[in-house]
Amino acid sequence: MTVIAPDRTDELLERMEELCANAVDPLEVTAALEADGINDEAARGYGHPDVFALAEDLYDRTPRRPPAIGVSDSPWRAVPWRHLLRGVLFGMPGLCFVAVQPVLARSGAGVLLVLSLLLSWTVSQGTAYLGYVRLGLGDRASAARVLRYGLAAGVLVVVPVTVAAGSLLAAGKAATALAAGLCAYLLSAMVAQVNGAERRLLLALLPGSATVVVYFAHRGGLSASGSVPTGIWIAWLVTLAATVVLALVCTSGAGRPRRPVGALRDIASALPFAVFGLLTGGLLTFTLLCALAGRPVPPGPTTVAVLALSVSMGVAEWILYAFRKRVHHLLRVHSDIAGFARAARVALATALGRYLAALVGLVAVAAPIAGLSATLATLRLLAGFLGLGGAFFLALVLQACGRVRVVLGASACALLAEVASAVGVPAAEPATVQMTVAGALLLTLSIYAGTVLSRATSHR
Repeated sequence: MTVIAPDRTDELLERMEELCANAVDPLEVTAALEADGINDEAARGYGHPDVFALAEDLYDRTPRRPPAIGVSDSPWRAVPWRHLLRGVLFGMPGLCFVAVQPVLARSGAGVLLVLSLLLSWTVSQGTAYLGYVRLGLGDRASAARVLRYGLAAGVLVVVPVTVAAGSLLAAGKAATALAAGLCAYLLSAMVAQVNGAERRLLLALLPGSATVVVYFAHRGGLSASGSVPTGIWIAWLVTLAATVVLALVCTSGAGRPRRPVGALRDIASALPFAVFGLLTGGLLTFTLLCALAGRPVPPGPTTVAVLALSVSMGVAEWILYAFRKRVHHLLRVHSDIAGFARAARVALATALGRYLAALVGLVAVAAPIAGLSATLATLRLLAGFLGLGGAFFLALVLQACGRVRVVLGASACALLAEVASAVGVPAAEPATVQMTVAGALLLTLSIYAGTVLSRATSHR
């Protein structure tokens, strides 16, 4: 072995000192040495068998000196009022369902309503993904184009399918009109929210929501066997028209549609997110479908849980931004992989805990207003929705970090398990089934998220 004077190795160490001091591990030094033209043969000239051994020696001999942390330039800046307003906007359409309860008395009407929700969520999730991708690239014209044509395609497909289903299910004209209008509203509201028009969407919702609130205040609510006043139908029709107009205004910069090849590529990239919308809709409406099938499901706790879960999605976005900002900071302050992994897991657990605490708080506020009592059946049902909310939050975080496939697989297995139990075990209580399945889904996603989100590569 050729022995080289120590001053030559010291000279190399001095030349590579800054890189070695800031390197995360010896492999980073190895890459720098090879880029500098030092291969295994050259490393032997420095008294080491290969370049990996030389890199490890240089790394070990250099004290860690991560760069000084300046002012954070994190792109994850939460806007609290916007996230909270989004939560309110998610929950406000529920007033319409309460007001028109008499037209949903038929079981076919309830099934149709669930079908319209599933179809709308599926199309909305896929279209919203494409819109956000283009906005992230700074191409507002392309975002407006994909949102407008996604809205048009959704309305032209979803609304006719809903009307045809209403006829097959004998849901009634009023319920069919309600379901079709709901589809158009959800698709239009999605376009408005992707474009950051939450305040204008709130104004569009005011006619319908305010009319219901005023009516309830003066008349004490609606009976399930009564009729829906004409004024409420008109007010919600005004809200629907205003929302559609808002969506068209938000996409006024749309140009010509893309070529067929580009459109097919868009559909393929949006498909996982559309499927996720379908799966989450199925999991969320499982107990409602069981109730429509005559299974024992307490209606009060279901309404409170779904409303709280809908409103909590705005809080979830806020906490998601805070989590990503925290991880961005951790990437700057940690120079070792193990330390970053531990801190990232703590940040994830903290974010999940904050979300679950917010969801519990919303349920605690809504439960007394709805007159719920703390029975065992009620607690089981609420626990199931709590687990479902935690799983949805982790799915949101994983999707934001580009981890979609496992989320889809786990959600699909959960939904299949619920369907299998409903069909194969008629005696199983729906609330118990949902609590068990939601708990398993939450545990699965927690383990997966704790594993993949502790890697720096997941936060690029």
